[in-house]
Amino acid sequence: MKVFRLFTVCACVLAFLCASAYGQDDDETCLSCHLDEELTGFDSKGNETSMYVTGMSIETSAHSGMMCVDCHLDLQGFEDYPHAEVLEPVDCAVCHDEVGEIYASSAHGMATDNPNAPTCASCHGKHHVLSHLEEGAATSKKNLPYTCSSCHRRQVLTDDPDVKIVDSFDRYMRGIHAEGIAKGIGSAASCDDCHGMHNLKKASDPNSLVNKMNIPNTCSKCHNDIFIQYSRGIHGKALAAGILDSPNCADCHGEHEILDIRNPKSPVNTSNLSDYVCGRCHNDPAMVEKFGLGDDRFTSYQDSYHGLAIHGGSIKAATCSSCHKAHDILPSTNPASSIHPNNLTATCQKCHVNANYDFASSYTHRTAYTRFDRLDSIVKWIYIVAIVLIMGAMMTHNLIIMARYFIEKSRYNKAQPTVQRFSGNMVYQHMVVTIAFITLVITGFALRYPDAWWVSILNFFGIFENARSVIHRVAAVLLLYISFHHALFLFLTKRGRYQFKALRPEKKDISDIFLNLRYHLGLTDQKPKFGFYDYTMKAEYWALVWGTFVMAFTGFVLWYPTFFTSFLPAWVVKISETIHLYEAWLATLAIAIFHFFFVAFHPEQYPMSFTWLTGKMTISEVQHHHPAWWDEIKKDKSISDKGSELDAKTEEKLVQ
Repeated sequence: MKVFRLFTVCACVLAFLCASAYGQDDDETCLSCHLDEELTGFDSKGNETSMYVTGMSIETSAHSGMMCVDCHLDLQGFEDYPHAEVLEPVDCAVCHDEVGEIYASSAHGMATDNPNAPTCASCHGKHHVLSHLEEGAATSKKNLPYTCSSCHRRQVLTDDPDVKIVDSFDRYMRGIHAEGIAKGIGSAASCDDCHGMHNLKKASDPNSLVNKMNIPNTCSKCHNDIFIQYSRGIHGKALAAGILDSPNCADCHGEHEILDIRNPKSPVNTSNLSDYVCGRCHNDPAMVEKFGLGDDRFTSYQDSYHGLAIHGGSIKAATCSSCHKAHDILPSTNPASSIHPNNLTATCQKCHVNANYDFASSYTHRTAYTRFDRLDSIVKWIYIVAIVLIMGAMMTHNLIIMARYFIEKSRYNKAQPTVQRFSGNMVYQHMVVTIAFITLVITGFALRYPDAWWVSILNFFGIFENARSVIHRVAAVLLLYISFHHALFLFLTKRGRYQFKALRPEKKDISDIFLNLRYHLGLTDQKPKFGFYDYTMKAEYWALVWGTFVMAFTGFVLWYPTFFTSFLPAWVVKISETIHLYEAWLATLAIAIFHFFFVAFHPEQYPMSFTWLTGKMTISEVQHHHPAWWDEIKKDKSISDKGSELDAKTEEKLVQ
């Protein structure tokens, strides 16, 4: 071992002396250390990095034939051997002076105070530098997006206040340009085609290739025919005149995620063009006023067959570009415009082969609201008046008939022996719950769906947001009051305790469900014998109890969010909002579909059960719907103390 150590020391000394004598200008001297795969050091930022280098990495690179010292010789700390642990970065501009000057004035080169700014090596690599024409080069058309994404996809850069472009790589890779590169289409655009390479500048820089004013010229490198059309159009002329409100290519097609027009997700797809591209400006009140575009242009299209058909999913109906063209858009006063009176018929004939001038002039944005406005207004008001009068007469007619059935059923019930199913207190409770619930539903959904037609009725009566919010909260307090009232009734009164016992779920309820369904399916002649409450009533009651607790808690969170977030996590507000909305939908639909069926729309109850108003049921109804309860009435003479009061006719019938 001693001999081996002595040999190693002598070898190092000999290498040092040889290197000093040789002038340190051969690669073997450098590689004597840098061929060690485990060799590490520190870069200019103080980060530990591998210092492993192979001779082949240079021999197969664009710098083949050059020696290590050609790039590293002039570095501070390199004159001595072994050299200093930390060296100044290589200055590629020593050889590439023209490119160096261009880079120094670019957005990357000027970001000297940003530690994330790239250097030459960040894009080209360190030793195995290849020409961008070679397929394996980091700067080749195919690989460049991945090279750029090595920085622009990093979280540290997307959060950088100077460069905040989130997910540009993923969006580019979903676009048609990346698809073209993957297919080997040489003309497909990569990052440098649009942004430039060494001369890359911020979009705010007037000299940037992606500056608002320069994007059309940048796109014209590949799409020159489209550029010529755009330049002739009103948008291109306006942008060239310095009107930055005018759209350029990216405003319509997008920036990185540029999709084929046939892709349903593309903004210029038939289904999206009018609403999300053209409408973004032509339906903007500020833009309309600024440029005198006419506030009827967009809405008149939406109200037309074409607009309605597009919203209905048509891929054949005309969009804005069908009539106005996509790029060379001109005003109707221009003789070259597709919507000039001399050209309008030909434009319509693209879809309507037999179209003539009268057909072509029968509908435009202008004729929709001006040319035939007076006649159209007269016809419209004739129909509005007719609809109000005719529908009003029909409704009155039907209400008279319905009222007759109500009166007859009410008279019939009064003539029959009855059982007082609900006390006055219970009828009062149900009435308050009904008023509170309906008020909460209307005022709650009015906030969530302010554009619904029925909300305009509230607005007509002066119920806007300020009044709506007050009414909603008053109804909520009313519901809480009646809930507390009901709880006292259940536990402090004999009738209430009987009701609570009758409402408790039982095993029999499960068997009643299946027996009831089998009976109505015609599979059995046996009907379930329901007691005071059947399984549907119990389910509705306990759903109401649960829903009241949920809506009360979430409602208070939304009413006093600052209080609750003082001791609960922030997500409690958003989750409460979601629960409040969907619990409201659940309750509303349950009442509309389930409860109203059994108390109004059920064939045996139609047009309505009067129990919720009078608290009474006829004996025939009790015997038919609640036979087990009727048996209890007949057996238990103290039933009035537990939940029912019998009128004279009923007591007389029981005696008989």
